[in-house]
Amino acid sequence: MGYEIISRDGDGVVVRFTAGAGEVNALFGKVRARINKELQIPGFRPGHIPRSMLEQRFGNLIRTEVAESLRESLAASMLDEQDWVLSGKDQSGGDALPAENEDYVFEQKFTLFELEAPEGYDGLALTLPAFDADEAVERTLESVQWRLVDYQKVDRASRDKDLVLVQAGRPSEGREPEKMALRIGMEDLGAGLDDLLKDRVPGDGFTARIEFDKPVEGAENGKPTDFEVIEVREPVLPALDDELARKAGRFQTMDEFRASIRERAEARWKVDRREALETQALDILLSRVDFEPPAYMVDNLAGDFARNLEGERDENTDKALREISERKVKEFLVLRAIGMKESLGPSPEELDRETANGGSRSSVIDRIRNRMTLEHILSKATVEERKEQPSTTASAGGQGWSWRICAPAVPAAD
Repeated sequence: MGYEIISRDGDGVVVRFTAGAGEVNALFGKVRARINKELQIPGFRPGHIPRSMLEQRFGNLIRTEVAESLRESLAASMLDEQDWVLSGKDQSGGDALPAENEDYVFEQKFTLFELEAPEGYDGLALTLPAFDADEAVERTLESVQWRLVDYQKVDRASRDKDLVLVQAGRPSEGREPEKMALRIGMEDLGAGLDDLLKDRVPGDGFTARIEFDKPVEGAENGKPTDFEVIEVREPVLPALDDELARKAGRFQTMDEFRASIRERAEARWKVDRREALETQALDILLSRVDFEPPAYMVDNLAGDFARNLEGERDENTDKALREISERKVKEFLVLRAIGMKESLGPSPEELDRETANGGSRSSVIDRIRNRMTLEHILSKATVEERKEQPSTTASAGGQGWSWRICAPAVPAAD
């Protein structure tokens, strides 16, 4: 089998394919044998139908199937060697059918998808939050302390991080109050309630309800709920000592525990840093080009994602899968365009080594070239690390509603 590129005009390429007579005959034999076994004709056992009868009844079907198989295999072999992406438009070709004992020669026109590399991919300005290893260690240790926290009853007004035991109920519903343990600062029941629980002592009570920041059509504010503070407990964090190291991390000393946390934090940061830079660089590049990727590429990738998805799918899931797939295909095509412009790609030795493991030639080229392209882009980029500024946005009310003091509800009539 072989092929020859006989003309190219813009994005159209005409290829002449040739399958030798031996290959044609072998495929005729396979197709004919399969049809012979599958047929159920009275008076003949499956697989023993005379060839003359097969030719008379199914000759054109056999030749058509052989033609389709040869065209598909020849085109696939050619595309694995050529560095092409097809546009997805119908690939036109002749309709001549093969004949036994003859070479099968046909021409086919392919329409290619071609994308120009976006401008300014060298010297991208990227930013990252500054990484502070000491801060990461302390933050991790604090989370460990809070996982092992204990609470002690105190005789004072409640404050941030305290655990407040309350009774909550709606008298209008005539039910017994429900006992709850709410930690101030965690917004256990939603925005606004923590502020109402601060500076309270046992015996204090108030009535509150969920209210919208702005009127919402078809929605009403929540029903009034009575709260009574029963007890206030303050957190007692375990000391950062060797005992904590042994209990939380199976280390002998706190120094060993800290060193392990630092090592893991730095390793995690290297991975996160790379992912953040790649995503940011691709965001910038995609914002500089406007194109529709070939639909078949998006469909194929979305199908792959769907097959690996557990559980039932709905319309929203399918829409999300398609959006993700379209993004991934666009990333691939933009990196491919830049890589081709920069003449990046695997060496012959690397290509031979990778294809020897079972990968197709075209997929190996795409994978290695795009990896090299990302390396090239990031090596030319300027990266600034900035200290993150604390958020000044108040959480209460930020979701469109919050707990607010209201008038007590009218008790239910007996």
